[in-house]
Amino acid sequence: MGQRGYLDIHSHILPGVDDGSKDWEMTMQMLKLAYGQGVRHIVATPHNYPGNRTQDNGEIRKLVKEANEKAKQIADDLEILSGNEILYRRGIPEEIAAGHILTMADSRYLLVEFYPGERYREVYQGLRELIEAGYHPIVAHMERVQALFENEDNIWEVIKLGALIQVNTLSLTGGFFDRRCARLRKFIEKGIVHFFGSDCHNTSERSPMMKDCVEKLYKKLPEGCLERILNENQEYFLQKKYI
Repeated sequence: MGQRGYLDIHSHILPGVDDGSKDWEMTMQMLKLAYGQGVRHIVATPHNYPGNRTQDNGEIRKLVKEANEKAKQIADDLEILSGNEILYRRGIPEEIAAGHILTMADSRYLLVEFYPGERYREVYQGLRELIEAGYHPIVAHMERVQALFENEDNIWEVIKLGALIQVNTLSLTGGFFDRRCARLRKFIEKGIVHFFGSDCHNTSERSPMMKDCVEKLYKKLPEGCLERILNENQEYFLQKKYI
C-alpha cells in the first residue's frame, strides 16, 4: 500500500444518482468497507450519459460534500473526490465547458467508458479528440472493451496516443483457469495498466474491493509489478500531475 493508502478512481458510491448506492445508509456501509480495504481516496464517478441532465454537476458536488462529512465519521483520512464515468460520445469537451460533465477531482483527467462492442476506430478517434482538447482520458474497465482487451497492439497504440488504462479489481481476483484474469495480470507485468478501480455499486457482489485484490496480485506477479500503479501513478493523480 502506498503512503497515502489506496486510491479508488472508479466508484458508484453516491446515493440515488445512478445504479450504485441506493441511499445514505448504503453509502456509509460502502465507505466503511472501502476504508477496511485500505482505500483512503475515492473518486465518485456516477454514470454520465448523453442527454441526461438529471445528474446535475451542482447536485453531484453537493453529494460529494455530504459524503465527505459522513466519511469523517469513519476516519479523518478518508476523502471523496468528484467525477463522472462518461459514456463516450462526440462533443465531450463542449459538454464539460457547458457544465454538464465533471472531470476527475477537478483535474484534466477523465474517466471514459466505451460500449463493449465499440469498433477500435471509434475508440481511437474518441480518445484522440479528448487528448487534442487537452484532457487525459482514462479508459474505464478496459477489460470490457473488446477492441482493446482482445488486441494488445491496440492498447499500446492508445497509450502511445496519451490514453491511460483502468481495470476493475473484481476482474483481477479470478483463479488459475480464469482467462480474463490471467490476461490482465500479463498486461500489468508489461506495464499497460495504470490504475485500479473497484467500480463498486453496492455492498455485496459489487463491493468496494481493493486490498483483497492487491494481496492476491502480490502473490502471483513478479516483485515490483504493482509499485507504479499503487504508488507513482496514484500520487501523480492526487497531485493533479499527469503521467
